[in-house]
Amino acid sequence: MRSVLSVRSLPVSNDDKKVFGIYLIVITIAIACVLMNWLLRGGLPVDTTVTERMVFILQNRAVWTASWMVWMLAAIGLLVFCFILESALTTACLTARIGLSLVCLGIVPDLMAEVIYAFVMPQVLTQSISSELFQLLEIVAVLLTGFLGNGLYNLGGLLLTLAAIRQGIVQSWVALWGIFAWLCGLGLSAVVALQWMSIAELLTALSMGLSTSWMLIVAHRVIKQ
Repeated sequence: MRSVLSVRSLPVSNDDKKVFGIYLIVITIAIACVLMNWLLRGGLPVDTTVTERMVFILQNRAVWTASWMVWMLAAIGLLVFCFILESALTTACLTARIGLSLVCLGIVPDLMAEVIYAFVMPQVLTQSISSELFQLLEIVAVLLTGFLGNGLYNLGGLLLTLAAIRQGIVQSWVALWGIFAWLCGLGLSAVVALQWMSIAELLTALSMGLSTSWMLIVAHRVIKQ
């Protein structure tokens, strides 16, 4: 006799796919944050001189570029998360549409800044540019990502969260956690605009920690109930 074992795979629901996607997004953002505090730190305007940053980028060009490409994936991941959050709404509303539109707008300056960091800076440094031109590129990139992109992300995310609260999808401490996370992100944009980089570093850690943990909470308390 011959016994035949048939293994039937269980169907994966759309919600399970969204939860898995959120986990991938959180992991990508976490890796990007670790890279910024570890491999990228020597080339960032925090506790370093202009000359030190220029030398660091030239000496670590491949790692520098690869790390910023991870940040590009993190930016796309945040956009995907906001689409997932918007899809959880019971009905379409103007607040959510505006919020999602702002997040979509935010990814444009953010990716532009990351392209400057990843590709433009290393390229121009091989041409022996002046420290003044390098600092100008730094200022443009920082304002594009830290002020404009980040500000649009967090304002859009806040509006999406408020829409979810209004529809009763997000309640109690989950709602407060989300609001506080987005407000910390807006605070980060403000200090970046003022060029308070030491405070910006602390707020980056706080806002990233709050927002990524909130994404996981949304995955299990909102998407997969």
